[in-house]
Amino acid sequence: MDLALDLFKNLDLLKMLAPSGLELFGVEDPVDQFSEYLEACSHRTLDDDEKSELLAELLESLSELKIDSNGGDPDARDKIQAIYDLLDDAIEGHLLQVPDLMMMGKILSDAGWVIPDSLKQATAKALEASPPEMEGDTEADLVSSLLGVADQAGQNPFDVYEYLNSVLACFPPEAAAMLLSVLIVANNAVVNQAVAGFLLHRDAAIAQSGAGALAASASKNPVQSSLIERLVRMRPWLPQDRQAHIDTAIKAMRLNALPPEKTELPKIIKCYASVCDGSGTRSLFVTRRIGGHYQIAAVMMKPAGVADAMVISELPKSEMDAIVREMKSSLPVMEMDLAGISRLLAFAIADNFTQETPPPFKLLEVVESLGIGPLHPDHAQAEEIINCLLAGLPAEQTNSTAVAKAHADIYDSEFSYHWFEAGEVVEALLYPIKSSKQRVAKLLKVYLPERRVFWARQCAISALVMHGDGKAPDASWKQLALVGRDIASDLPLNQIPLMKKIAEASVQAFEQRF
Repeated sequence: MDLALDLFKNLDLLKMLAPSGLELFGVEDPVDQFSEYLEACSHRTLDDDEKSELLAELLESLSELKIDSNGGDPDARDKIQAIYDLLDDAIEGHLLQVPDLMMMGKILSDAGWVIPDSLKQATAKALEASPPEMEGDTEADLVSSLLGVADQAGQNPFDVYEYLNSVLACFPPEAAAMLLSVLIVANNAVVNQAVAGFLLHRDAAIAQSGAGALAASASKNPVQSSLIERLVRMRPWLPQDRQAHIDTAIKAMRLNALPPEKTELPKIIKCYASVCDGSGTRSLFVTRRIGGHYQIAAVMMKPAGVADAMVISELPKSEMDAIVREMKSSLPVMEMDLAGISRLLAFAIADNFTQETPPPFKLLEVVESLGIGPLHPDHAQAEEIINCLLAGLPAEQTNSTAVAKAHADIYDSEFSYHWFEAGEVVEALLYPIKSSKQRVAKLLKVYLPERRVFWARQCAISALVMHGDGKAPDASWKQLALVGRDIASDLPLNQIPLMKKIAEASVQAFEQRF
């Protein structure tokens, strides 16, 4: 038996990782929680219910710690490193058994953390060394376990993919590839749709294996037309070398395709988008109605592209309205039309493309449910977006007097108080300097010139959002577009009030933390 099958011979482990549906509990210090979990694993002091509760709390804490770290919190970064150190010590001390290793990989993956190589290597070695303990055909048992996961996920292929992807996070690529091949053999429609999600996997080898498995299955079994349509939608989101593997799969699948099935799309109520926050994060969400229930489709985008996407279904109207109010409370939000939503997504997918980080599979669920057609990356630069917005305006709204007023207005705007720089590079630059004034000058001279493209794009995207659907645009969009145009130019930064304000806010945030 080869390595990949050796890794999966302890198949009852997969059943232990099935979704529990537990509610999240109160948050304690995450380092203490992690230490408590390792202690419980080492001494086997907790029963299954107690361990599940601890894991639910740990997942919530690790997720919030990741968010804080992304926001530039140095304390959060220190705690993350402390947790990684605790994990390395536990692995080196052989304190974690195979179920613990796999669960640890799933929890870290679900929380958005990087899975350390030490965990992957430990899981592979532990599984490879485990003697076979189960009777029956290995592959059949594996497929049976994972089909059970599909049932627990409500037959939603996007949820099944999320689960499988987090379980596989602690496995080496060849083991993950073997799993995909085994799953396809079962010819389960929902699982096949979930396997398609691996074509967007960050690991190109896993993505290629998924495409190959789908192509091989198509020669033996009829293929749902919706699966082919999904691959066609995903294709432009990937680099050319990976598109070739999708093309091969699509060609094979079309030869044995079933007739298309009609599906009812929810009725769109309203589309919303937020301006960018200081990190470049922005979101869009769309409220919909289908039958007597309501839905929200939401996407979170960052400078590296689409970061997360979801469809929240089966909502009562009161709960949907409450979610919308909560979303509006964090940053300025404007109503947009579906064309504007599509354009924002195209910009974000272009960022994914440039960063060589494919968007999440659940983005496909969002664009399908919105009825958006083929979505191609839009690589428009900040200057292009701004020029398109300003085109056709009267000269008195774009001349030097208007520009000067725009700089003054944006400096005093409410949303720009959320804009500042943070992170280890900024901290290292500012820490040796004692004067706040000198710190501001240092940022303007040394750091922010390298960030002109980022801040010009912040202005361009936010101006586009403020313009909204054009029916009732926020009056600030013109000023923000004019300021963004100056940031994108070679105008000295100390002559741009917004950049001075960003420097001042960055220093203030630094000084509050140190």
